[in-house]
Amino acid sequence: MLSHTDALANHVDVEGLKVIDVGCGAGSLVRWLRRAGADPIGVECGEQMRAMALDADPDHASSYLDGVGEDLPFDDASADLVIYSYSLHHVPTADMVAALSEARRVLRPGGLLYVLEPVPDGPSFQVGRLIDDETTVRTLAQEALAKATTLGFELETEYSYDSSSTYTDFAAYERILVGIDPTRAARMEEVRDEARAQFEKNATRNDAGYSFRQPNLLKIYRAV
Repeated sequence: MLSHTDALANHVDVEGLKVIDVGCGAGSLVRWLRRAGADPIGVECGEQMRAMALDADPDHASSYLDGVGEDLPFDDASADLVIYSYSLHHVPTADMVAALSEARRVLRPGGLLYVLEPVPDGPSFQVGRLIDDETTVRTLAQEALAKATTLGFELETEYSYDSSSTYTDFAAYERILVGIDPTRAARMEEVRDEARAQFEKNATRNDAGYSFRQPNLLKIYRAV
């Protein structure tokens, strides 16, 4: 197993870089990047997730902006690194390529686009698909990435690894899953008992709670 921050640290020296984390969620990666010496800004369109980020980091409210990947609120050539960590597949499918084009616009020549996407497989996926089956959108995200070389990028690295996500209980899992996309709330109401049963069946129990293995595909592009 490899943590997402260890994977990032293994591939990119972020110290001193201007970083845009697109779809930053509750902001944990933004805070890690700051501790690692980067100058990060998180972009998040979800009101609930952005509120969680602000609650966790009240002294850096300006580090979390309301925005979307297909229309980034930054000047041309203003960033050294753009990160999509588990977020490209949440961009509307018709806008995925436009979002990658926006990443190229805001990157300086030689800057990096770092895209981490979950593979539609594994124990966590088996639970999540009861509420929102992301097989199609995760596949379409990879199809959009296949077009990145037509947008001014060169593929530098492609790397697969397994990570682990841990939740204290099913309620914590539900808060994250629905917080990322509030439209999932109605479906969660319908299948909560079944989802809870699958959550407990597919998890590995440990002192921290319930852990799930997740296979991932990482691609790193350089702006040319």
